[in-house]
Amino acid sequence: MTAADGKNEIRQRVEDVIPGLPDDIALECLVRVPYRFHSTMKWVCRGWRTLIAHPSFYHERRRLRTAEHLVCLVQALPSPLPPPPPPPPRDSTTDDCINNITINTAKEVEEELHHHHHHHPLYGGQDDAEDERQLHCPPPLYGLSIYNASRHTWHRMMPNCGFGSSGIPMFCHCVALPSCGKLLLLGGWDPTSLEALPDVYVLDFIGGGFRRAASMSVGRSFFACAAVGPSTVYVGGGHDNQKNALRSAEVYDADADEWRTLPAMAVERDECQGLCWEGDPDGRFWVVSGYSTESQGRFRSDAECYDPATGCWSRVDGVWPFPSMSPRGTTASSVGYEWWWFLGGEQQQQNIINGDALQIRGENNDEWRSKEKRVGR
Repeated sequence: MTAADGKNEIRQRVEDVIPGLPDDIALECLVRVPYRFHSTMKWVCRGWRTLIAHPSFYHERRRLRTAEHLVCLVQALPSPLPPPPPPPPRDSTTDDCINNITINTAKEVEEELHHHHHHHPLYGGQDDAEDERQLHCPPPLYGLSIYNASRHTWHRMMPNCGFGSSGIPMFCHCVALPSCGKLLLLGGWDPTSLEALPDVYVLDFIGGGFRRAASMSVGRSFFACAAVGPSTVYVGGGHDNQKNALRSAEVYDADADEWRTLPAMAVERDECQGLCWEGDPDGRFWVVSGYSTESQGRFRSDAECYDPATGCWSRVDGVWPFPSMSPRGTTASSVGYEWWWFLGGEQQQQNIINGDALQIRGENNDEWRSKEKRVGR
């Protein structure tokens, strides 16, 4: 869409944007208002509400370089402290003295935590309702933290995903679709039952609002995920409710709100990483490393690539050289068909001599090379 087309579309939707000013000047003013005020601007009049909620307004902001850059993170929130236990009953046969107050020893506390750890559903144990000594911890809370890189400000959102006060799903994927101004939250765990979810939620930064979208075909967590093109999201691998690694994959069309099942990958891949390249004319989706159900924690060195033109997966060896480390959270793709792996810490120092480093691997280059570590503020 050209600049003239965008302005013409806006004029057709709203007349007299600001009374007394030519529409061109009025639009130049409105597109420069910071994003945090847009929700308030929608209450000024019906015309402004229609204008701000339409994609053409967002595209005009991008064209004039007034659109703001947002970084969205799924982040655990501090858990409230549980209420203190009631004081122990006094012994009526003795005087009220400090020696009669029951105090748990460090060993008893350790045994209590050990019992809770092995009876928690996350670890495959069974809850014992009759065990009065079992600790009852509230489920962790997860929210959406948004950093405005243009204004250098942070704010937090707690979208309602149907979990009451439990926030959004644990470990869900956060995928941005900048071209259509949407943010997707996919999969993860139910914060109460700790089951893998097929749920998908959409946060619309243009039209406003948070809604539930079409679900994936299976509940999955710790899967590969990447946005390919303006409105397409691929997912693959991960694990299901029984902690079984998955081979399945599917693709989501954000415009049509529809999922389509893809051919299964050759092997199971849990805790894998999804990648794509901006500007890739083939729109390929890469699933890097991961492990099978029977080899948990031993990460594969290969990857699988899905080509939508052929509808087939191809396998590439020697992509991930760190068998004891997950690629999740350490990778990024760049223009020019390169993968960037950000490595550091004690675990990574066992694999690379120089400690903290930046490793780069090109699609057509089987060699890894280190880049100088840079620290900035």
